[in-house]
Amino acid sequence: MTSKHIFVCAIALLLAAPSLAQLREIDAAKLPQDAAVQHAYKDLLPIEQYAQNWSQKWPYQIPQDQVVARFTLALATFQAAQKADPGNTELALCTGLVAHLAYNLDLQTAYEPAMTLLGGLVKTNPTDYRAAWFLGMHKCQSNDSIGGMKDLLPLESGGDRPAAFWLDDATCATVTFMPAHALRAYDKAIALGDHSPSTAALVERLHNQSKQSSATATYPSHDVWRAEKEGASVRFTSQVCGESFLSDGDWHIDISDVAKGSCVVQVTPGSYPTRLGRSSPTLLLFTQTPRPSETLDAFRQRLMSNPSYAGARPIAGLPCPVTSCFAYEIVTDKMYGKEGGAHLLAVIFASDQPAYPGLRLERPEALPTKPGEAPQFFAANDRLLRFDGPLYTFAALDANADIYQRSRADFEALLKSMVIDSK
Repeated sequence: MTSKHIFVCAIALLLAAPSLAQLREIDAAKLPQDAAVQHAYKDLLPIEQYAQNWSQKWPYQIPQDQVVARFTLALATFQAAQKADPGNTELALCTGLVAHLAYNLDLQTAYEPAMTLLGGLVKTNPTDYRAAWFLGMHKCQSNDSIGGMKDLLPLESGGDRPAAFWLDDATCATVTFMPAHALRAYDKAIALGDHSPSTAALVERLHNQSKQSSATATYPSHDVWRAEKEGASVRFTSQVCGESFLSDGDWHIDISDVAKGSCVVQVTPGSYPTRLGRSSPTLLLFTQTPRPSETLDAFRQRLMSNPSYAGARPIAGLPCPVTSCFAYEIVTDKMYGKEGGAHLLAVIFASDQPAYPGLRLERPEALPTKPGEAPQFFAANDRLLRFDGPLYTFAALDANADIYQRSRADFEALLKSMVIDSK
């Protein structure tokens, strides 16, 4: 049996988060027009608010058993009508939604009908975002918050969405540790007319949990970088540095402490055979806040003035993690002469300050658990935001001619995997 999440966190108002009625997104004119179905639909409208969230202790003045009884009766009415008219997609959507709301009232038998009806509609009616929305919230309010947020994320970039969607999206984003997504969703709900005090309080708390990083401070690497499995690889992400990248499982990663607005990562992909034995390339990622009044072109000239890059020529064809990059190739016999000389590559680009720092880097995470237990009480941690303003990045490959082709493939894979927190 699926058990409920207990959502208690630093933003303790989460369970009381405002949610405009989902039921009003159902078109009653498309439901069967018989009296029982129409009465059941209208009867739930004024009490839907009491079923929007599961509550460990009933917080409302209206008796819980009365709300449960009305939802139980309405669900049975819709299920009977749906069996009689299985081709009515609006009825199937309404029945799935009511099952979800009934499950929030601890009607455990309503869990599977909600999953079956809403999940089926997602497959058969992919252009109707409401099914994925309701299914996402059903998952998010049970024990599959990650799955629920994954259902909601593609809907964020669709067409017009009502304020109710954005409030639900913010709620699920909050419990999956995606504060930038939550803030954007609340802002969209507010722009659509939601000015409730609880929304304002939640927005304020999210802002209070964000701390602007300082370009003059030093941050230990383990405080500003995190690693998580992604298939057979590992993704390294830094909100402060505004970037993430993938590493193969056998690559060696050396991440320096972030100091004076600079982020330095050295990657050793492995060793490859050369005419003398074996050799390893070095991949470098260097991201920095600009010096006062420094342009990207000035940054480029400063980095490329290194004697190792003498004779650099512009090239095309290298992956660029943003809209445009400078790319260079350096071939010289002044280094690694016994292995055919040096073959170096450099890519330089800028990333602009995004409206919601961290948005592109966020991925849904599950609430903390102990083995065999449901998610427990937790407190949201403060987060360090991306360095303010533009960031400049220098990515480089240092290899000899003997291993260049294999090393270039590693470098290109690294560039392709990068996600940059930018506009």
